[in-house]
Formats: sequence, C-alpha cells, structure tokens
Amino acid sequence: MIKQNPFSVYDFLGYLVPGSILIYAYLIIDYLKENASFELSEFIVKFKDLELEGIFFFIIISYTFGHLISYASSITIEKYANWRYSYPSKYLLDIEHKGYWLGCNNWKDVVWRIAMLIFLLPCVIYDWIFGQLLGFKRFYKKSLDELLQNMIILKINGLLEKIGINKLNNTEYFEDGNANGYDFHRIITHYAYENSKNHQAKMSNYVALYGFLRTLSLIFNLLTIYFFFRVFCFLEFTNLNILILLTLGGLSYLSFMAFMKFYRRYTLEGLMIIVIDKDI
Repeated sequence: MIKQNPFSVYDFLGYLVPGSILIYAYLIIDYLKENASFELSEFIVKFKDLELEGIFFFIIISYTFGHLISYASSITIEKYANWRYSYPSKYLLDIEHKGYWLGCNNWKDVVWRIAMLIFLLPCVIYDWIFGQLLGFKRFYKKSLDELLQNMIILKINGLLEKIGINKLNNTEYFEDGNANGYDFHRIITHYAYENSKNHQAKMSNYVALYGFLRTLSLIFNLLTIYFFFRVFCFLEFTNLNILILLTLGGLSYLSFMAFMKFYRRYTLEGLMIIVIDKDI
C-alpha cells in the first residue's frame, strides 16, 4: 500500500491549481474592466510584490475555491458525461445505454437534464458539433474488442463469486446479465486498488488528472458564458470578441475530451488488473 502524504497530487491538481486558475481568471477580467487591452508584463508587475502573508492567504483561498469548483464539476461535467455517454465501465464492455433522455425515470430527471444542457451550453454545443456530427467521440468513447470484453466479463463474474455474491438472498439480481444495471465497477476498483501495489500510483494519478481536467472544463465553460453576457451587455460582437468566445468554448470541450480520456483510462486500469489476477 502506498503512503499518502497530507498534501497529495490530487490536492495539487484537483484543488489548488483549479482554484488558482479561477482566481486569476477573475483578476484578469477585473483588470480588463479598467484597461482597454491586456498587457501580461503589466499584469505580472501588479501582482508580483506579494508578502508572505499574502501568498499564504492566496494558497488557502485557492485551495478552498478548488474544492468548491471540483465538487461543482463532479455534479455537472461528470454527470453530463455519464448521462450522455454512460459510465466507462459500461461502454467499454459495450453494455447498452438508454441515452440522455431515455434514462429519465420521472419528470424531475427531465428537468435536471434540461437545466444541465443550459448550464453547460458552450461545452454541449461543441460536443454536439465535434463529438456527434464529426465523430470526435471515438477518441474518448470506444468499446474494447470482443476478446477483452469476454475476458473482463469472465473475471468480473469470478470476482463476484469469490467475494461471496452467491451467499446473498437475492442472487437472481446478478443472473443473466442483470448486474449490468448495478454499480459493479465500485467493487472492481476497490479490489484492484487493494490487491495491486504496482498499479496504485498509476490509478491515483489518473484520478488526479481526470479530476483536474473535469474542473478545467467547467471553469472554461463558465468563462465562456460570462464573457458572452459581458459582450452582449457592455461590449460589441467584434471579430476579436467572437474569437475569444470560440476559443473559450473550444478549451472547455478540449478539457472535456481530455477528462473523458483519463476517466476511461482509470476505469480500464481497474478492469485489466482483475483480468491478469491469477487468483480469480
């Protein structure tokens, strides 16, 4: 078992860096309100003379905001990804996904999905154009080949039997593929992490990376919405402003693609660990 430091890689990538980016994004926006153009050297000079107390305060605020924005991204960006494309553990095994709308169980689910589309509109538009129409989703949503699927399914069933699934009163819930509707990957992840010391660091790094990129996607998405309303209310839709809008939206989707890639890799790492486990 690897030893976790009080301040881990996830704390740095998942909380401190995104929180710092959020603060500096606000400072740049506030700077542009008073200046017609952005001068990087002038901006750096303005904020470089920080005392030790100021640096410590900046770290604390960044870390705090990082936690908040990370949680917000987990219930928006990650939730949208799961609703739209299903969980990686499902589409890697080519398990049927009902889709964004057919997965709704009641009217509340419909309302939440509509609200999600509006809140993440810049990223959703890019995902629809590039992910759906142009087929970019194949870069981050791709099923495994038939051999690997069969091997993984065989090992999953073996793992469930090994930990005592047959001793449950309602074992029929796991027969004839019924387990596909349950959160079986949570069992796999815990088993893989506990029984593979050689892969623990890699799995932890994947979690840190996909959490960082998920948060970045939300930050760029919010900046796109903010800049759109700022241009609409106070500025003009010049070529430069339109280019900035397109760039911010593109960065949101690019971060989303990267998040999906490491989300998939993290899941696949756990699945492959149980495939090569000789005890199953």
